[in-house]
Amino acid sequence: MADTVLSVILDKILPLAAAEINQAWGVKKALQKLSRKVEMVEALISDAKCKQSTSKPAQLWLKRLQSIARHAEIVLDDFGYELRNLFSISSSNPISFPLEMADKIKKVMASLEEAYKEANQIGLQPAQLPMASADHNHKVDRWTAPFVDESETVGREAEVSKVVSMLISSDCKKDLPVISIVGMGGQGKTTLAQLVLKNESVTKHFDKIIWVCVSDDFRVERLLNHMLQSLGDHSLGEKNAETTTKEALVRRLQENLKGKSYLLVLDDIWNPLKWNDMRICLLAIGGAPGSKILATTRSDDVASAMQTSGLHQLDILSDDNSWMLFEKLAFADGGATMTQDLVGIGRRILKKCGGVPLAIKVIGGLLYSKKDASEWLKLEKSEIWNESMNTEGGVMSVLKLSYENLPSWSVKQCFASCSIFPKDALMEKQSLIQIWIAQGLINDAKEGGGHLQMEDTGSDYFNILLRSSLLQADDKNSFNEIEDCRMHDLVHDLSLQVSNNCFLNTEGGKVLKNIEGIPPNLQTLYYRGVDGIMLEDILERSRYLSVLIVDCWHMTHLPNAVGDMKHLRHLDIRETRITALPDSITKLYNLMTLKVYYLKEIPKKFGNLVNLRHLEFSMGEDRCLFPGIGQLANLRTLPHFRVSQDNYKGCQLEELEHLRNLRGELKISGLENVSSFESAAKAKLSGKSSIQGLRLSWGDTNEDCDDNNINSVMEGLQPHPDLKSLAIIGFEGSRFPSWMVAKDHLTVLRNLVHLSLEFLGKCEQVPPLGDLPCLESLKMDSLDNVKRIGAEFYEVRPITLFPKLSHFELQDMGSLEEWSDAMVPSDSSSSIKVFPNLRYLQIYRVPKLAALPDMENLTSLKVLDITECGSLACIRNLNSLTSLECLHLYDCPALLDASLDMKNLRELTISGCDKLNPSLSNDLEKLTSLEELAIRSHDPSCWPSMVSSFSREMHQRKWRRVAQDCTHSPCLYRWKNSGNKPPVTGQNQGNSSIVTKEEEQFSQLLIPDVC
Repeated sequence: MADTVLSVILDKILPLAAAEINQAWGVKKALQKLSRKVEMVEALISDAKCKQSTSKPAQLWLKRLQSIARHAEIVLDDFGYELRNLFSISSSNPISFPLEMADKIKKVMASLEEAYKEANQIGLQPAQLPMASADHNHKVDRWTAPFVDESETVGREAEVSKVVSMLISSDCKKDLPVISIVGMGGQGKTTLAQLVLKNESVTKHFDKIIWVCVSDDFRVERLLNHMLQSLGDHSLGEKNAETTTKEALVRRLQENLKGKSYLLVLDDIWNPLKWNDMRICLLAIGGAPGSKILATTRSDDVASAMQTSGLHQLDILSDDNSWMLFEKLAFADGGATMTQDLVGIGRRILKKCGGVPLAIKVIGGLLYSKKDASEWLKLEKSEIWNESMNTEGGVMSVLKLSYENLPSWSVKQCFASCSIFPKDALMEKQSLIQIWIAQGLINDAKEGGGHLQMEDTGSDYFNILLRSSLLQADDKNSFNEIEDCRMHDLVHDLSLQVSNNCFLNTEGGKVLKNIEGIPPNLQTLYYRGVDGIMLEDILERSRYLSVLIVDCWHMTHLPNAVGDMKHLRHLDIRETRITALPDSITKLYNLMTLKVYYLKEIPKKFGNLVNLRHLEFSMGEDRCLFPGIGQLANLRTLPHFRVSQDNYKGCQLEELEHLRNLRGELKISGLENVSSFESAAKAKLSGKSSIQGLRLSWGDTNEDCDDNNINSVMEGLQPHPDLKSLAIIGFEGSRFPSWMVAKDHLTVLRNLVHLSLEFLGKCEQVPPLGDLPCLESLKMDSLDNVKRIGAEFYEVRPITLFPKLSHFELQDMGSLEEWSDAMVPSDSSSSIKVFPNLRYLQIYRVPKLAALPDMENLTSLKVLDITECGSLACIRNLNSLTSLECLHLYDCPALLDASLDMKNLRELTISGCDKLNPSLSNDLEKLTSLEELAIRSHDPSCWPSMVSSFSREMHQRKWRRVAQDCTHSPCLYRWKNSGNKPPVTGQNQGNSSIVTKEEEQFSQLLIPDVC
């Protein structure tokens, strides 16, 4: 970390030395001397790092240098702060200030001089490499190969089935029975529980699923509060902390779970001393019969104390499954080559892992970057194997080895900083990277002659920690990129060990009993779960904070003292009820990241925050940003930009011109306030290559607006060709822009993955999209003037049209009458494939559409949902959908024919399609995979023969009827495959009688639409 901070110091010295006022003050020479001294010391770091594992003096020297570098950074931050504040009201004396700064700079130089002499005494040598080879600019190989998702965990299928069976079984008559998964740390208890929760049988069996991480903190109030949060209920946070008692929490949970069956997962229970209190509360909460608890624990004693009804002892992985998991990691793309030598060594190493998944993942991730057999042999003979992997001590030794093998000091420090978050916390990838930048762990670097931004370097570091299994991927965005991650609890323990108490987490208030004990040079504070008043006292003692995260729902204002925190670079107050920022925040010139929800107003001098890189807020799309947002030229993240009608009260689209570094997703609303091509083009969206998602939104447009002007504005909003997601909403022009429809539109949209066109009331044609090579999802909603989808939509040039499209929604197309097939050119001898990868197709409220395109080519389609298409008469070649699993036909009264001969169909719903051919019932026996059937008819007399046909078939299959809620669908009855269980007779919720005697044991299938 010391070399990283020294590099940051050099970056700060240059602009300070260039300031003309420092020439007058006589400080410039001192700064230049400091710069040279920093470079001299920095040259010694590489040698010290090579020797630190074998030389205690080198290790101590690096630690001392880190402290010196941090102090130098603080001095320079103070200097820069006072320079900016010079001509405003300041507490500093402008006469004494330069003298004080010169004195502080001399002291830093003296400390560096001592460090340099000490380095010579312990034999450190200056690096012969250029400065770019130091750790902070060292090019870390990008580990972008696919890692193992938890969903791809091997060898647990049988165990998932066993636990699922215990959860959905109705054999246990106990109230709120407990099913326990027991195994040592690192064996995969949490992973198994996650896989169980993803099982479709579980998600359908329980109305609600609640996940709570217990760990070593079994306070009942805490667990009940986490239950509410898991249910998405934060209402009690609006009350005073004193009122959040067990009784209040129980009452709120009763309201949330009334009449609902739920599965409560209590993950990683260490000590159940208060289990009886917790159980009393859970029984008081109630819920529907069948609710259950799934607990994971390392101890049989814990499972016994919880009076477990079903116990699953987690097994180690078999040799074959161990190898499968190891192979996915060590020999993944970009990793080690699978030679005979490495396979042999790998199998011997794997035996030492003892079938423990976490140990296998960590070792596999470690060996991924080791390409030489000698490195594998070195690991095989390592002392870490002296302790069995079937103990947590053994697993911890493997984790330590992985940590020690991280490629740089900076990456190690990034891992250590993750300890600031509570165990099992969901950590956002971008937040982690922003925190690492704020802590000085990442610096801008040059790579291959170009400029690698800090966020990109941070992403590389994040991928390294994923590959090492020190972080575990949790969720992906629509571009299949990791958004969130977690840490295994043993890994979190390791991060705490190596953090050297540089970070403070106040969860539960346990560490705040003695505020005087907080180190004054504290760099990172996660203020969580305590009274907001105490934060003011902490800030008084922690003036050198770089990172402040506040998670306190009772807090409604930010202390003014935050404006005195000159070194603050990251401020996250999203988990508060703060709606306004104090004016003093505009003095935080070093602030790089600001995150705040529920913001209603922004201070007038917000433009002072010129170093701000990431601004995240939720103000609502009807609120404008402040004038002058374009001054924040360093911004990378700006989620929403609203164009103001008033030049003096909000911002104009032209201000985006100066925000050249924006990245991620950007929503632009208020585009009805842009009047010309020139104004739109000044935003220079076409030059913003790092924006992945763009949402262009118009409000109500003045009827007198010229159509040509509206169309020209859209022309000026051309995005960069690297754009992956585009949404156009409320555009009132009559035609799409040339960059969407011209023959060369592929140059602009070639990388587009998601496209949404919504509420485009005047466009008469859909754009040509068939040849977009990357398009995966398409939504067309409320294109009210489009009457026909024809050849222009497909753009027949390639052999395969819509090659990657997997998700297509067509909604509220009130004028659409015709949707034709793609036309094969007369001079073409090749057949054309259309939608070869389409998996989901929804057609919703298209009342005039009489026919659909031929379904013959949709061999990948899994879900077909057609709703409220009143003129639709037939679906051609429906039985060609060989992959179809779910078919839903709702309120299509003109539909006459829909032949069903699909062996993979699992779910079938037919509702309000009374003209459908009655012979449909004959197809039921062909649907051998069918698991769920729902029928609803306005006039059951139309299908007299179908009733008995369905009934006989269901009797043979021993299906059961699932009672429906009459509120929303009074006449829809759903039947499900119940395996070998006897059929369950549901209570008739309508007023109709049973159709025939034969059906009495199954209950009613078709019910007239009169209940």
